[in-house]
Amino acid sequence: MERINFSTLVDASSSRFRLKPDDTCLLLGSCFTENIGRRLVDNKFRALVNPFGVLYNPQSIFSALSLLLRGVSDFRPFREDDLFYASGLWRSWLYSSEFSATSADECLSLVNESLLRATRMLSDLDVLFLTLGANHCYFLKNGHVAVANCHKQPAAMFEECRLSVADILEQSRVLSDLLRLRPHLKIVFTVSPYRYAKYGMHENQISKSTLFLAIDEIMKHYPDNCFYFPAYEIMTDELRDYRFYADDLLHPSQRAAAYIWDIFVEEWMSPEASAFVQEWNRVLLSLGHRPFNACTEEYRRFLTKLADKISTLRQKYPNFVFNNELDEIESRLHESYK
Repeated sequence: MERINFSTLVDASSSRFRLKPDDTCLLLGSCFTENIGRRLVDNKFRALVNPFGVLYNPQSIFSALSLLLRGVSDFRPFREDDLFYASGLWRSWLYSSEFSATSADECLSLVNESLLRATRMLSDLDVLFLTLGANHCYFLKNGHVAVANCHKQPAAMFEECRLSVADILEQSRVLSDLLRLRPHLKIVFTVSPYRYAKYGMHENQISKSTLFLAIDEIMKHYPDNCFYFPAYEIMTDELRDYRFYADDLLHPSQRAAAYIWDIFVEEWMSPEASAFVQEWNRVLLSLGHRPFNACTEEYRRFLTKLADKISTLRQKYPNFVFNNELDEIESRLHESYK
């Protein structure tokens, strides 16, 4: 008897691109970028996640790339007159609120350190992940600057715009400059599964459709460099159930994010990278173990054995850094003798 299939399985296989353990990755885009990016970092990949903070619209994402590219040949740090002051904090229209600070100097330090780190990474970049959230973009009426974040400022300060496919393609020209710098760069596009209910569900669909059409055109322009990971389709088709959403019923739940991550590991990582993720997760589980009594000889043997495992992984994967974990084990061993 044939079994009934209760979900539409999405083909997420990738035959042309596989993430390798030594790849350097930059991730820009919506909050879903944070989800995948955090897991890459937790699994020791050399990944920089949202150096401008969360970016939702394509114009802000491609503008951020342009700023980084300019910095490769002519790095210009932000100055105080590039910031604005509101509600007791200094901020930048090109960065999210996490880069805000009570003093201009502190804000500039946050902004410029992140900008410099991302700019330096660009010259060695192997994989660029771009997650587009919505085609709605907000411009300052005074100066017509596209903002990355409205910072909860009065709506009267902004003009809302729906980016067209043509608008997004125009902004994406920066990819040509980027590929001249890094001809073998792999660019992975995703569309955020987050549903922008504030625009209405119909408008959300129009917005997502615009992003899909734009990505399709971009991929035609750069067929050897661009790829598409179907996170949106996995969420809306394979996980079509509210139990896979967070309490707001708009964001993917942690369970859904983990499910999508597992597909990414299985289908988009090289065998070596996938094997490492599995090995490392077993180590992390062991590292999370806390005994009732941490001063026993048995627990010391457990920690020593765990350190040996990590040392073996360090020899096997020399590009990964395990100092924090080894220091943590050494600290626990020291505490166990007190």
